[in-house]
Amino acid sequence: MFVMENCRIDEFGQVNSILNSFSTDMFDGVTFIVRPVVGAIDYLRSMHQSYLFQKEIDKISNFDFETREKFMDILTDLVVDRLYDDEFINELEQKIADFNEISEIFKELSHRKLNIEQKQMHRVFKLSLRKLNGRIVSIRDEINSSMWDDSEDVAQLLLLDQLFYLIQEIINEALDLPPNKQKEINDLSHLLAYSLLYIEAFHRSKVSYDDLQSFLSRLSLCNYMLNKNLEDNDAIFETLVV
Repeated sequence: MFVMENCRIDEFGQVNSILNSFSTDMFDGVTFIVRPVVGAIDYLRSMHQSYLFQKEIDKISNFDFETREKFMDILTDLVVDRLYDDEFINELEQKIADFNEISEIFKELSHRKLNIEQKQMHRVFKLSLRKLNGRIVSIRDEINSSMWDDSEDVAQLLLLDQLFYLIQEIINEALDLPPNKQKEINDLSHLLAYSLLYIEAFHRSKVSYDDLQSFLSRLSLCNYMLNKNLEDNDAIFETLVV
């Protein structure tokens, strides 16, 4: 169960306040990644295919606060004392499957996407990423606004802002990939899910500030290697497990 320690609130007050204010956006962001059709329902409607997903998406939209909190609390357990690896996404899907309140909804969304052509699914994925990027822009705007307050710890806010900036860089890399690069697209989407959950795990006092700083270093190295356009994409993700 999610319990914020009092000392944590005092020590990282503004960072936690920002993440509290955007808790729905963090939930939506993870959902957009693991089930991209959620973020592209308008496109599916224009393709006359929204009927495949509308019922399940409506259920997700109507989740109460407690269900969303439990969902994020369960998933953030995955990143505690664990570096990113190839098994992460399989374990995340298992966590979802074991969560009775949502398992059937997410299972249906995954099953029904098989009725969509690959080219359309690529479009769905890109739309969801753009929607995620929009949420992150709003979070970063709030972070940057808070930095003008002399009473705030600018170093903490800069760390949070840099993490979200690097996540945006990964989003941009994924958006640039063509449909025939599905493995690379999947790898980047899994890394995005891990990154959002890691920030949320810090918010929930599951990882330390030092852990968050170390994660920033690993994510920075990952982005550097992505910008180098390495042919061996597996090498990019190995940087997160050293």
